[in-house]
Amino acid sequence: MIEIWTDSAPGEQRAALVENGKIVEIHLQRDLRPLLGQHGTGRIDRKTPAGAYVVDGSGRELLIRGHIDVTEGAYQNFEVSREEIAEPGRLKIAEAKAIEAVSPDVDVEWLWQLRLQSLATGVDPAPKPMDDLFDVARAGFSVVKSAIVHFQRTKAGLVFDIDGTGDPFAINSAAADEIARLLRLLQIGGMVMIDFVAMESKAKRQQIAELFDAAASADGRPFERSAINGFGLMQVVRSRPRPSVLDHLFGTNVGALSDETKAFWLYREAARSNGYGLRTITTSTKVATLMLSPEWRSIRTQCERLAGAALTVVADEKCSGYGHVHVAQS
Repeated sequence: MIEIWTDSAPGEQRAALVENGKIVEIHLQRDLRPLLGQHGTGRIDRKTPAGAYVVDGSGRELLIRGHIDVTEGAYQNFEVSREEIAEPGRLKIAEAKAIEAVSPDVDVEWLWQLRLQSLATGVDPAPKPMDDLFDVARAGFSVVKSAIVHFQRTKAGLVFDIDGTGDPFAINSAAADEIARLLRLLQIGGMVMIDFVAMESKAKRQQIAELFDAAASADGRPFERSAINGFGLMQVVRSRPRPSVLDHLFGTNVGALSDETKAFWLYREAARSNGYGLRTITTSTKVATLMLSPEWRSIRTQCERLAGAALTVVADEKCSGYGHVHVAQS
């Protein structure tokens, strides 16, 4: 049985593809950034050998690769071909392609519905709160049978490190299946490096690679991989048109939630809070500044509408966790 669960909150959409009661894919959309397939118009800021850099109406910069017959300072219609992707220590700006005309129907809600339709044919999405969706992503490791699978983002890509006790082939077999599951679950693209437990037998290394292929066949996204070398290393490459779940959660940080994630989650909590009167969000100065910025005004307005109450954000460096929401009369 296939289901699609959805969980909407101010500025952030969540969806899960569920097969026989088990979540197999997690999808996130954050509406403040350029989205794959979104149309827009921007001013050509500068032209370089890599392409033309265009600044959209929100002040964000996108790269249109290749040559376009438009002078600097002129305006150009575009369609986003790759979203912004945050990596440890840096943000890769969105890329776009030039188009003749902008379609007024291509808005963020339409793009989200299109994405949901692509998950499964003939399945109607069902709203369902999903607050514990990111436990494995935040932990950075998974334990399956005799294998411990650690993973961490780097600028070069995602690195998996396999550990365990006992037979290396058994450890690697369990890890191959689990890694394929995690790549699909967290919608990870780009370069992936897997450090299996080393095995001398080339035939056994080939078996592990084939086990990975079999497990990865459930993921509809095509990929290429290398063989497993004598040191246990294997590379997997997929296209990367969107940020993975890990990219969304951590941004340019290595293992800590990004300020953006904290802000979205606090607005989500405030929108769902029960009681009467003012909602007060207390968080760090950096997160509070982000939440009160002009770019986030629409998110604040949406949150107040859903909560049915006014909202204020207070900066407090001594607050615990990433912050909390207080309701005047709960």
